[in-house]
Amino acid sequence: MTTQNNTYTLLDNVTHKDLRVNTQYRAEFGDNVASVPVFATELANISRHYPVLFYPEEASGSFVMTALLGLEKGENLFLNESLPAGYERIRAQAGWAADYVPAMIARGPFAIGLHDNGTQVMVHVNESHPKLSTKEGKPVFLPKGGNSDYLNRIASILNVIHSGVPVTKDMIKAWQALELLEPLNVNIDLVDGTKLTLGGHYAVSEEKVAGLGPDELHSLHQDGFLQGLFLAMTSLSNIQTLVDLKNARKQQELKAYAG
Repeated sequence: MTTQNNTYTLLDNVTHKDLRVNTQYRAEFGDNVASVPVFATELANISRHYPVLFYPEEASGSFVMTALLGLEKGENLFLNESLPAGYERIRAQAGWAADYVPAMIARGPFAIGLHDNGTQVMVHVNESHPKLSTKEGKPVFLPKGGNSDYLNRIASILNVIHSGVPVTKDMIKAWQALELLEPLNVNIDLVDGTKLTLGGHYAVSEEKVAGLGPDELHSLHQDGFLQGLFLAMTSLSNIQTLVDLKNARKQQELKAYAG
């Protein structure tokens, strides 16, 4: 995985007039991560493809909501570059095997920066990011200095993150108060006989959600946290998607070994 200097500078159409971005997703670009933080503002899209789990933060006593992308450390099963033949349909998705990429990965080399005592939100760029170039990729700015369609898309992705941070914190806090999160441990048997254990995370408890009373359900609904609860809970079926993607690679390895 490529290491990066995560020093961000304010993006402007003079300094960065020739900047271009490679929009493919690859391990060499730092996209090979097993999990990534996700936000309430993208949960409907996330839950269609990825298991939504919660990683405990000891310092705050809270949790980080994450999308699980792999079953082992440093493994992103949604990167197409290692998928075998037969997966052409999902191979065509800019190097990503799903039609929605989590915002923290889709943002690429860009991030939100706050100015004027936090009242002004502006786009910043990590100039050392491996996806950046002045020769290849999508232009960030138009020839006369205006924002490209690509940059406008990045701005909308950054807004998903920026607006999602406070909502996500409040949502998780409400779920914690009702003790709706519980440790998750899953044993997985792969086609080559490998055994994996998925642990260290928490998940929404189906049993505890089923036990919620009318007042608790009404309160969650009023606060806008009820739909997200069910999305996170039903997303656990996507663990099988990860197993399928992992097995596809294992089967490829077995065929290569046999051949």
